[in-house]
Amino acid sequence: MDSSFIHLPGADGAFEAPKMEWTETELDLGLVAAGETRSLTYELTNAGQSPLIITQVLPSCGCAVAEPWDPSPLPSGQSTSIVLRFEAGESTRTLTESATVVTNAIPASVELTFTAQVLGPDRIPEPES
Repeated sequence: MDSSFIHLPGADGAFEAPKMEWTETELDLGLVAAGETRSLTYELTNAGQSPLIITQVLPSCGCAVAEPWDPSPLPSGQSTSIVLRFEAGESTRTLTESATVVTNAIPASVELTFTAQVLGPDRIPEPES
């Protein structure tokens, strides 16, 4: 689904527009074992006057995948969740990644971020010669 069909109201209609209200937009997974998969859940409420439509969820990396979300309009005052599935990979690293959620709200998008410290297998040092 693309967002080309969405009508964004002008300044006069902004007070009637949908409005995203997130419980949190930054999550910390803490320590994650190499190869582990974790889910991140971001809670969203439509705090505006009109139905909110989520058109896209675009992760910034190949390590995260957006789970399918409800494409139907979210009525004013109702809540839903955006779920990302994070796959840690095999190497030790600390990372900060994100996903952009595109909607018909004002502003039209928000960036959801997450951090993780991936712990890979210990490397055996090369013997000194």
